[in-house]
Amino acid sequence: MLTIGQVASRTGLRASAIRYYEEQGLLRRPPRVGGKRIYPPSVFEQLAVIELAKIAGFGLDDIRALISDAGAGGAAEAWSRLIPARVAEVDAEMKRLAAMKHVLSKLNGCSCVTLDDCGRAFIKGRSRRPGEQRASS
Repeated sequence: MLTIGQVASRTGLRASAIRYYEEQGLLRRPPRVGGKRIYPPSVFEQLAVIELAKIAGFGLDDIRALISDAGAGGAAEAWSRLIPARVAEVDAEMKRLAAMKHVLSKLNGCSCVTLDDCGRAFIKGRSRRPGEQRASS
């Protein structure tokens, strides 16, 4: 059995983060002995799943759902319920970032004297794009 300090030390997390995960329902509340939290060794696997889900971009609500769903239908099924929406979000973000990179590369070659010149060039370039709707003022 491990104290919160031992768990924090071995995982690199702060004790406050571990307590926060408990408050958020991501970790089971451990029993206390002499007023101190005592964790089973399985806490490392539980914390690893939380970290894995965070790296994959899932928020606390998703992680909470993952943990509760995994108990009912198994890990693979729980992941499969969350992944499609997250992949769609990542795809949309990648598209947004690609557009941002394109604009940055154009701006990097800017030879305009004033920002007004930049604005005019942008308006002119936008008006040349066939099939796009322009916003009306």
